[in-house]
Amino acid sequence: MASKKINQLDALSDNEVNTNTNLFAIADPTTGLAKKGTVAQARLAFTPKTVKYTATGSENVTLTIGALSGKTILMVMRESGPIYEVVSAPNSSEFTFNGTDVTLGVAVGGAGERFLFLYIN
Repeated sequence: MASKKINQLDALSDNEVNTNTNLFAIADPTTGLAKKGTVAQARLAFTPKTVKYTATGSENVTLTIGALSGKTILMVMRESGPIYEVVSAPNSSEFTFNGTDVTLGVAVGGAGERFLFLYIN
């Protein structure tokens, strides 16, 4: 069988898309090496996960949550409502994330304040 360019491949049917054992290629753009992955593996990798955090009261404006290290934060809910990610100098409804620490625009309101983080790997 002759190889095909990606735009020459047949499209998956709706039933085929929902088959967890279908394979697709994932390539490292630096090395050019490609590996195969299943739909089930992709769902596991890209399905958002949550972390609940309850403040101890000693955090001030910095939260260090090991489960978030190196992750991509999609959303943060604080008891007062959602807070939004910015690059620097967060205001009271914003935060920054450097891959390790979440820096809030306003200090934690005390022990017991709750946060909910939605993230992907």
